[in-house]
Amino acid sequence: MTLQTPVELLIECGGCGLENLIPAFTSEVPAICNQCRENMLAYDLSQTHQGHTCDSCGRAYLLKTETEFVDGESECQCGGRDFTGLDLKNFAGQTPQTAESKDADDNPDFDWCRPASDNSATEDYNEIFDDNPGI
Repeated sequence: MTLQTPVELLIECGGCGLENLIPAFTSEVPAICNQCRENMLAYDLSQTHQGHTCDSCGRAYLLKTETEFVDGESECQCGGRDFTGLDLKNFAGQTPQTAESKDADDNPDFDWCRPASDNSATEDYNEIFDDNPGI
């Protein structure tokens, strides 16, 4: 079965194993783990995950292969127990595998704690961080 988007997607991170719920997933929506910040779609999903969609509500599940899942016994949040298998090779072909971006993480001088200077302000906001009261 191919995935009809947008869809509510529950995906287990291939890095840390945390379950992440993405409410309106489409191929344009990034799937970044809430805990380890990994791109969850960068893994070879057909090798590492199993895919299922709930026949009642349409929620898609991408679970790690070692996660126990039994059609007819496992239960969706909506209460449904009937699932259809999701073709992960087709799913992976529809979604971007890696994000090519010039992110702030690429800049070694970037500091998450200090905002960039704002020339419109009368006072440099970064001075707050530089003025350590020594407490």
